[in-house]
Amino acid sequence: MKALQGATQEVYWNEPLETMPWADVLAWQSRQVGPFLAALPARSAMYSRLLAGTDLRIRSLEDLQALPFTLKDDIRAAHDQADAACPLGSNQAAPTTDIVQVLSSSGTTGAPLYYALTAADVERATDAIAHTFFTAGIRAGDVVAHLVGLPMVAGGLPYADGFRKIGAMLCWLGGFPTDRILREMRRLRVSAMLATTSFGLYLGEQWAQENAGSRGSAGEDRYVAAALPASALRKVLCGGEPGLNQPEVRRRIMAGLGIDHLRETMGLGDVIPAMWGECARSDGMHFNAQKHVAVELIDPATGDTLKWREGAIGELVYTALARDATPLVRYRSRDHALVTGVDHCACGRTSPRMRCIGRTDDMLIYRGMNVFPTAIRDLVVQGFAGRCEPAVRLWREVPGQVRFDEPIVIDLEAAPSVDPVSYGALAADVETLVRSQLQVRVTANILAPGTLPRSVYKNPLLVVRQ
Repeated sequence: MKALQGATQEVYWNEPLETMPWADVLAWQSRQVGPFLAALPARSAMYSRLLAGTDLRIRSLEDLQALPFTLKDDIRAAHDQADAACPLGSNQAAPTTDIVQVLSSSGTTGAPLYYALTAADVERATDAIAHTFFTAGIRAGDVVAHLVGLPMVAGGLPYADGFRKIGAMLCWLGGFPTDRILREMRRLRVSAMLATTSFGLYLGEQWAQENAGSRGSAGEDRYVAAALPASALRKVLCGGEPGLNQPEVRRRIMAGLGIDHLRETMGLGDVIPAMWGECARSDGMHFNAQKHVAVELIDPATGDTLKWREGAIGELVYTALARDATPLVRYRSRDHALVTGVDHCACGRTSPRMRCIGRTDDMLIYRGMNVFPTAIRDLVVQGFAGRCEPAVRLWREVPGQVRFDEPIVIDLEAAPSVDPVSYGALAADVETLVRSQLQVRVTANILAPGTLPRSVYKNPLLVVRQ
């Protein structure tokens, strides 16, 4: 951790790599990935099949483009080949005796997938996660409330390891009832918090309602012995789902929690749970896993590699530079990214910056017109700030539905200041805006404030009628 000399006095986790010209980073990565790929077919039965007949000699990262993609379906098929010797299936590339941890995907877009790590894999992931959180402003003196309550998912134990790697004081409050989380954050003088974007919004709504003299739920009066101290919260990190690309969502979280330091972070449990994080400029997330992972941008429709340039939109694809237990090569994340910068950032970092705007596998088709659910949500949240709450739900009639011949049904919450008498007019305005801007018809249901469910993890944008 070194500081850039000069006026900015920027502090870095890995200063040589973070400030190195990006072309030099790519050249360095190509030298790391070559030996990894050469040995892979002998270690992984899955990659012995996927990479059969390919040239694994890597002279530059552009050579990766000749290799096939790895898909979630490949991982699922590998799981189906599990046995007593290889419980992780045909992509288990290390002996079970060397595996120290297994992570699970959240399962929000399908059956959960499992990924194993050796001790060396844990060290690599922890370094990248700490790097990401450090870029987002977490420091050794922070007292961090970790609010993801599921240890096995990507945002659980790995994130805790990342905070400890930095030297921050970890307060793992995830899993407690909301009122206790709010109370303990004050009691422990928490200075920083990590939560999903959904839960960050929800806590912002609840924060102001909790005062220093609030009492616990039934049976807890003995636990609240005295007035709690004022909030020490100064920094908030949110991620796990798109949303912070919307100024209104950011404003609501910052206003609700009374902070001005809000940074977005993102990763992929399949690869490394945190790889992207915002610096103080907050104009997109920097790639922070360059020591361990190579990232590509592709056209999701054709699979062609896209150039990293400001304004480019594509799907993120990851290749591990080293991974012992469950390796991944050209893994399609399905995360849809908008590139916000590729040149040197004012902070001195050279890695690309982007915002996640949705998932390519969530795309819907309305009478031949492609639309992402996040596009509908973002348009409504931005266009009706002050009239609608930033809580949106889209309905599928059957699981896996992609095509819609009838208007897509969406639920929205009215802002508290909106008279229920005008809900019908508000719905009509929403439908008109979506049709004019996205060429998609929706049927908008306006609900009372607080009607839509809030989750301590992720709030699904797409739901299926029971």
